[in-house]
Amino acid sequence: MENNYEPIIDASASPVGNDKLFAILAYIPFLWLIGLLVEPEKNHAFTKNHVNNGILCTIPAVINHVVIWNVPIIRWILGPIITLLTIVCAVYGIYKAFKGELFHIPVISRFVQIIK
Repeated sequence: MENNYEPIIDASASPVGNDKLFAILAYIPFLWLIGLLVEPEKNHAFTKNHVNNGILCTIPAVINHVVIWNVPIIRWILGPIITLLTIVCAVYGIYKAFKGELFHIPVISRFVQIIK
């Protein structure tokens, strides 16, 4: 099977100005809106990459708290797993943003690109 995936965001993108700050904030639920709305960082590839990942980390967290925690049996099984995965993803994303590196969530961010 041939891999035809071409990343939308340039792999050579490096942080400029406040990009690191907005990239770190992107992993705190709903603070990714700051990186999505503030000029000129919203147009930088580095910020877009981390904001996209922040959104992809927020979606399962919201689903977890709204849907899963209201269904008792599923809550005991899936709740802790989804919470742990979301926290690990956010902490690793913050680490990568702090180092000034791009980060792609395995499997998910290769197929789901919310911000182009």
